[in-house]
Amino acid sequence: MIKTIIVDDEELARERIGRFLKENEDFRIAAECKDGMDAVNAISRHKPDLVFLDIQMPGMNGFEVLQQLKENFPLIIFVTAYDEFAVKAFEVQALDYLLKPFDRKRFNLSLERAVKQINNSKENELKKKFLSLLKYVNSETIYPERFIIKQSGKISFVPAEEINHIEATGNYLKLVTPNGSYLLRETMNNIEKKLKPEKFIRIHRSFIVKTEMIKELKPYFNGEYIIVLKNGKELKSSKTYKETIKKLLLKE
Repeated sequence: MIKTIIVDDEELARERIGRFLKENEDFRIAAECKDGMDAVNAISRHKPDLVFLDIQMPGMNGFEVLQQLKENFPLIIFVTAYDEFAVKAFEVQALDYLLKPFDRKRFNLSLERAVKQINNSKENELKKKFLSLLKYVNSETIYPERFIIKQSGKISFVPAEEINHIEATGNYLKLVTPNGSYLLRETMNNIEKKLKPEKFIRIHRSFIVKTEMIKELKPYFNGEYIIVLKNGKELKSSKTYKETIKKLLLKE
């Protein structure tokens, strides 16, 4: 029996994986986790053979989950909506990946690979594979090419390159693009880590701006600026980010 843990912040995704797994008697679901911290605790407690691991989760993402594991090295099947993660998964010898939305046929192929790997591998070989994956996670920064937005009963995919700027609004972020605005439940600190630093700049605790959208900077008070975008939008920077603006935009 292959002890398995499902990790995904989306309830429907967990249910889908769980339903497919229950059709195969070789697998037993030890736990279902909706966030990274739950996953770390569950993996330490249950010591699974296999983990279906979502990569993009609020708070602690899938890569950060792997970084927290000190022992109990399971096989990893990535579950992701981003193609670039899928390519990297094979480069570092993760067992497999499931690119959302996946069907039953593709899922069963992953299960076949898991059974074969577990049956044919010794413990030290599994550990070596996991450490290879962990080494990659610790040395690489991967920036998603798009963000998944659930809004008004539908799911939208917003390419990062189309974002003009981001505004904090309550518990959400407003991703402003030429085609409209999208609300994403995320923090500014977390999304800042997911954006390429050469493409975006944090100018305020509530604003992130795409650098190529900046038309001009108007000096304000105490090292602050009024930042004028090419679409006419004006945003005020804060003194906290004065040095960042000087270094990246003014080249001082």
